[in-house]
Amino acid sequence: MHGSIPPNLILSLVFGMGQLVVGGGLAWYGLAPRRWRQWRAVFAGAAGVWFVVSGVSELIVSGMELALRLGGGPGAAAFIQTRGLVDSALFIVTGALAAGLVVYFIAMAVMRRREAGRMESERGR
Repeated sequence: MHGSIPPNLILSLVFGMGQLVVGGGLAWYGLAPRRWRQWRAVFAGAAGVWFVVSGVSELIVSGMELALRLGGGPGAAAFIQTRGLVDSALFIVTGALAAGLVVYFIAMAVMRRREAGRMESERGR
């Protein structure tokens, strides 16, 4: 499988790096300590974390394919196993982020409801 490097492999590596940069920026913005009450910031942070993990997985898989093409790299079995592990990790992170966002939105709704009830009881006094 030695040979030239196809353009789509180079684009895949560039895309993975782009995901790291954009995802890192979104995660840094959204996960700042004082922004946890802003749902847009939390959503941006979760999306940023997903982009970072997706970018890392893209770089791992594309890097292994590049190593395979250039120098024989890892064997086919190791490549398939690593790709499966990377895909599984991305799937697990996606599920965890989705579940975390659901918990976050429920917690924010409960906090707002308690806050509204507290304000009602203070007005009634």
